[in-house]
Amino acid sequence: MITSRKSINKKLVPLVISFIFGFRMLGLFMIIPVLALQDDIYSNFNPFSLGIALGAYGFTQGILQIPFGIMSDKFGRKRLIYLGLVLFTIGSIVAATAVSMEQLILGRAIQGSGAISGTLLALLADTTGERNRSSAMALVGMFIGVAFLLGMTLGPLITEFYGMKRIFELTASLGIISILLVGAVIDEPKSITKNLELDIELTSIKSLVFDTKLSHLYLSIFMLHLSLMSFFLILPVMLTEDLEHSQQMLPIIYLLLLGGGFLFMLPAMIFYEKRSMQRPLFLASTFSFAAIMFLIPYLSSYSLIITAIFIYFSVFNLLEALLPSLASKLSPAGKRGSVLSIFSTSQFLGTFCGGLFGGYFLQNFGTEMLMSILGCLGLLWFLFSLRFQNIDSFVTVVLDVRSKKNKDLLKIISKKDGIEDILFTNNNAIAYVKFSRSKLDKKIFDDLTYLGDFDG
Repeated sequence: MITSRKSINKKLVPLVISFIFGFRMLGLFMIIPVLALQDDIYSNFNPFSLGIALGAYGFTQGILQIPFGIMSDKFGRKRLIYLGLVLFTIGSIVAATAVSMEQLILGRAIQGSGAISGTLLALLADTTGERNRSSAMALVGMFIGVAFLLGMTLGPLITEFYGMKRIFELTASLGIISILLVGAVIDEPKSITKNLELDIELTSIKSLVFDTKLSHLYLSIFMLHLSLMSFFLILPVMLTEDLEHSQQMLPIIYLLLLGGGFLFMLPAMIFYEKRSMQRPLFLASTFSFAAIMFLIPYLSSYSLIITAIFIYFSVFNLLEALLPSLASKLSPAGKRGSVLSIFSTSQFLGTFCGGLFGGYFLQNFGTEMLMSILGCLGLLWFLFSLRFQNIDSFVTVVLDVRSKKNKDLLKIISKKDGIEDILFTNNNAIAYVKFSRSKLDKKIFDDLTYLGDFDG
C-alpha cells in the first residue's frame, strides 16, 4: 500500500510542480495590466513608484535564484520549496494590506524573494527519468503560458468587480494551496540527482556569462522583459484613456490581443524551426519590436494602434518561446543548468530594470520620450542581433563509459563530424555527448541514442 502511494505520488510530481509554477505566475501576471490604473488607492503613487512596484519582484527573484538552487542541494529540495512558497504567501499578504506604494513595493519584493524556479526544476530532475524529462518540462512551460494568458485577462476582471487588492488575496490563497500540495504529494528525494544539464556549477558561471553566443541570448531576454514591464506602465492608460475603452472591456481586449498573438506566433515558430531559419525570424522580430516602440506615440488611427499592439504581443510571444529553446541548444554539454540559471536571472533583472528605468523616464520625460528610448534600445538590439546565426538541432546524450562497448564507441565518435562537445564527469565514468542530428552519421546516431540516455 505504501509502495503504491509512493508510485502514485511520483507520477503526480510533474503535475504538482507545473501547478505551482502556474499558480505563482498567475498571481504575478494578474497585477501587470491593472496596477497602472490604481493611482487612487495608494498614497505616494507616481510613475516612478509604479515602476519600482512592478519591477521589485524581478529584482529579488534575479539575485536569489542561484542562491536558492545552491541551498536546495545542501538542505533539501522540499524545505527550500516550502520556504519559497511561505515567502511568496507572506509577500502577497503584505501587498494585499498595503495602503502606500512603499508597502506595496515591500510586499512585491518579499513575493520575489521566494526564488524557487530553479529548485522546482531540480526536483523535477530528481523525480523523472531522462526519457520523460522533456515532456515534464513541456508541461511546466504549458502551465506558465496558460498562466500568462489567464493572468492578463483575469486581472482586469477581478479588479473591476472586486478591487485590485483581491488579486493579492487570491495570490496568497494560491500560495497556501501550493504549500498543501507539496506536503500531500512531494516526498524529499532520498538522493539528489547530479544532473549537470539541470544543476548549477558556480565554477563555470563566469565563462558562460561572457560566452559570445550565449551573451546575445542573455541580452535578448533582458531586453524583452525590460520592454514588457516599461510598456505596461503606459499600455493600460493608453487603452482606457487614449483609446477610450472602459475598464470592463480590458479583459476582452487583452484576451484578443494575447490570444491572437499566440495563434499568429505558433505557425511562424513551427515553420522557421523546421527549416532551421531562426536568424531571419529573430531579426524580423527585433526589428519589428524597435519599429513599434518608435511608432506607437505617433499613431493617430485606432486601428493602427491596435495593430501595432497586436504585433508587439505576437513578437513577445514568439521570442518568449524561441529564446529559452536557443539557450538550451547553445548550452555546452553538461552546462545547461548553469546557462538557464543565468538566462533566468537576466530575465528577472530585465523585469526590474524595465520597471525602474521605465518609471523614471515616464515620470520625468513623458510617454513619447520613454517609447523613443525603448525604440533606440530596440534598434541597438537589432544591430547587435545581425551577428546571430542559424543554430543546428543538437541533442545531448548521457553515456556510461565504464563499459568497454561504450568506451570504444566514444573513441570512434570523438573525431567525427557532428560531435559538438563531450564533457566527462564522475572520474571520467560518465560522458555528456552533445551532437548534431543532421551532421552525424546515421549508424553512430543510432548507436548513441540506443546506448545512452537522452538528457533534458
